[in-house]
Amino acid sequence: MITIKNRFRALNKLATHILFKYLVAGKLILSACALQGDSSPPQNILVILADDMGWADLGPASNIDTPHLDQLAKEGVSLSRFYASAPICSPTRAALLTGRYPHSVGVPQLAAPEAKPGSPKLSLDHSAVTIPEVLKERNYQSVLIGKWHLGFDPSSWPRTHGFDEFWGTIAGQSNYCDVTGAYHNETPIQITDYYTDAITDKAIDYLKTHEASQPTFMFLSYTAPHSPMEAPANLIDKYRAIYDDELFAIYAAMVEQLDTGIGRILSVVDDLGLRENTLIIFMSDNGPSAEPKAYGPSGANISNGALREWKFSTYEGGIRVPFIARWPGRIPPGLQRSEVAVTMDVLPTILDAVKMPVPENMEIHGDSLMPLLTGMDYSRTDAVHWETKHNLAVMRGDWKLVHQFWKEPELYNLKSDISESRDLSNEHPKMVSEMAELHAAWKSKHYPDPIDRKTKRSKFQFPEAVSTDATKKPISDNE
Repeated sequence: MITIKNRFRALNKLATHILFKYLVAGKLILSACALQGDSSPPQNILVILADDMGWADLGPASNIDTPHLDQLAKEGVSLSRFYASAPICSPTRAALLTGRYPHSVGVPQLAAPEAKPGSPKLSLDHSAVTIPEVLKERNYQSVLIGKWHLGFDPSSWPRTHGFDEFWGTIAGQSNYCDVTGAYHNETPIQITDYYTDAITDKAIDYLKTHEASQPTFMFLSYTAPHSPMEAPANLIDKYRAIYDDELFAIYAAMVEQLDTGIGRILSVVDDLGLRENTLIIFMSDNGPSAEPKAYGPSGANISNGALREWKFSTYEGGIRVPFIARWPGRIPPGLQRSEVAVTMDVLPTILDAVKMPVPENMEIHGDSLMPLLTGMDYSRTDAVHWETKHNLAVMRGDWKLVHQFWKEPELYNLKSDISESRDLSNEHPKMVSEMAELHAAWKSKHYPDPIDRKTKRSKFQFPEAVSTDATKKPISDNE
């Protein structure tokens, strides 16, 4: 009897152990399924674009208060190696809306109202399919609120590229306290509020009044923190106590006011019960501006942290920018990834999210980031290319070739040298040749009729770097 009892106890213990293992495994499986959540497409897609925001303006290394963007990152994914498709505004926006290199859609440089020597009049090519145009197949209503800067003629305005509604400004910049050149669709309007707040208010009004049953794509295109340097006085005073640099104090105030507006929008998304089925993407169009009309090299150095140079430059400071995405149930909270991604990936990512295959006749150069954003394996095998009339860059893996046209090409390994301070071109001449050949092949395909290169350094757009001790609380160089 004792032997039988012992055997029974052993079998019972074994059964309990097996049952426990299956319960744990089942719990893990259920957790994974819960993370993926409902496999249906997002009802709403909100793309938020900041203007001239630096890579180091967000996160724990920054002294600028951005609690709402910080919270968005905690609830979603942040990418430390996300790149703008250009170091300047218009081309990045073209890449965002088309999923293509901007050179292939008519916007290799800034769009301008009139042609000038060496700077043609540019606008987004109507043959390129945009996010709002392709989403019409899934009945998405598309609205652009804020800045356009992809064509000045009415024949190139937002609603000619698929947007159902437009509210904002056409030009590349506008005053914040005396907004000019504003339109609702094609009708001139007057904006009397601080422009960042007015953009926020319009977005909130649209969310509250839009028909809830119809899916929405909203492109929220802020002008902040682009120059001119204008911000609420109380916030400027706050940052004067932190920064010795007067212009950077204004800039920091502009960033906080932008963050406050985004926080208000996120609260409305929650109040309307839209959180779970809304994909939100936040990024900047390029790095911070060191132009005299902005906050100059001293301020831009603060915004860049460890990165080299600024807007207009194909060094890291001009093209590496913040990126955050949130989609509850699909994107794991607090995820941080360091793989390479670029602005032209946004369109294919959205198509992947809405489970829409790329139409056969639609040309796309970017990749879907959904595997990257959802914590799955992801790697980029193709090189990424940049070129403006001032400089170019080619990046493949950790290797990057930078060529500013008034000096010789330089080669960097970003894994060991994020600041691009050690030129390795003399040590690896074969790598330089390979990267140059890659770019030549890319250019013949995507940029066959290039704008003439500038072989003289512009001191306005490429001012000499300066060291600064503008901040009383040093910013970390941590990546």
